[in-house]
Amino acid sequence: MQIPPMRAPLRRINQEEAEAVALSALSYITGHEEVLGRFLAMSGLEPGTIRSAAAAPGFLAAILDYVASDEPLLIALAKELDTKPERIMEAHRTLSPSEFE
Repeated sequence: MQIPPMRAPLRRINQEEAEAVALSALSYITGHEEVLGRFLAMSGLEPGTIRSAAAAPGFLAAILDYVASDEPLLIALAKELDTKPERIMEAHRTLSPSEFE
């Protein structure tokens, strides 16, 4: 029985990099009307309240929570950012660490 080779894990994203990914995700969301509509409906925000909500602690983590919950959005965002979905998920883990990490 042959054991498949392990792939090297992705480099851990620091807080600043994770926030940059989240800001790019927010830009993507607000730049696509259909995606924005779903985000507003799910979050309970209104177009005029996004800017003030963005200043709240945890908002960037919430953006990546939203992206992580929608696989087609995750893949589209990764393509737009020319990165792998795993990199976006690593940013998500940095901003929303599990209590088990």
